[in-house]
Amino acid sequence: MASWVIVGTGALSTLWAHGLQASSADVVIYSRHLEDQGGVELSVTQQIAANMRRFPVIHDAGEAAPGAIWLIMVKAWQLEPLLIQLAQQGLRQATIILSHNGMGAGEDIIAAQAEWQIYDLVTTQGAWRPERNHSVYAGVGESWLGSRARLGAHLGAHLGAHLGAHGEDREVETNEPEGKRNQASQTERSKGALSKPHQYTAPEWFVELAQAFPPLHWQPNILHRRWQKMAINCAINPLATLANEANGVLQSDKFQGHIRAVCEEIANVNPALDADELVRQVQQVAAATATNKCSMLQDVTAGRRTEIAFLNGFICREGERLRVATRVNCELAKQIAALKLS
Repeated sequence: MASWVIVGTGALSTLWAHGLQASSADVVIYSRHLEDQGGVELSVTQQIAANMRRFPVIHDAGEAAPGAIWLIMVKAWQLEPLLIQLAQQGLRQATIILSHNGMGAGEDIIAAQAEWQIYDLVTTQGAWRPERNHSVYAGVGESWLGSRARLGAHLGAHLGAHLGAHGEDREVETNEPEGKRNQASQTERSKGALSKPHQYTAPEWFVELAQAFPPLHWQPNILHRRWQKMAINCAINPLATLANEANGVLQSDKFQGHIRAVCEEIANVNPALDADELVRQVQQVAAATATNKCSMLQDVTAGRRTEIAFLNGFICREGERLRVATRVNCELAKQIAALKLS
């Protein structure tokens, strides 16, 4: 079996750690808390049953077992400093699974570490933490895992038009001259954008991860799934936060125009996405999580930094780069950024 390093003791990280250890996998926790020096006890509550497990702790990447698989589930703004720290600690030739909201996080350091094999995990599983070492399983969802191609998130929209939702390449028509297309392709390759194709078969350790916290699906074109989740978050998080209400408020008629505008702008930035389908998904999630307060509202209420720069802020920057109008997303990003943290 593979060796696993779970970074931190977040709500979902704890659930994966429990699942892997229950499957007899070798699991350690990477922690920056000095009080965890002798190990850490993590508890999980599922329905009414509580379960506690003890995990060894490491504080330096050099302490991990050779060939260990790293699972990193953090806030988008936390990713870059964490990856820089791991690189400085000598993490090389590593397999790293990333799970975070939005796009554009940590891309410079990832691009600089050619020996890292990066996978993206997208999940709809729900959990929350009443305490640092206690996770409550809040809702049954599902997860998808896929290998990240060596491309920047800003190229995801460009290449997304050539990819189907299930990872199949498909032809698209273009009015660009062939020479110009070839020149653009050559430029992208020079940046390392196309140096790694989609990985269509799951790695051997995928089975272990899937058994730990099912259902987990292998998704060759994980980028498409990431864009879909980001679009949903771009609609629900800022609108519910500005309303200072649980997600169910977005079922009101007065929010439908805003939801559609957000989704249409995102679909214009990434032509692989369908605006009508995005609107349907947003409405579905808002209904399913009607009594939940979104993570952005929780962050603002607690005085924590939000992920707006990697959600609507990312769409705003992409719109400027591609010369596509994203006025609504830009305005939402500004309004969230202007909120006074309480």
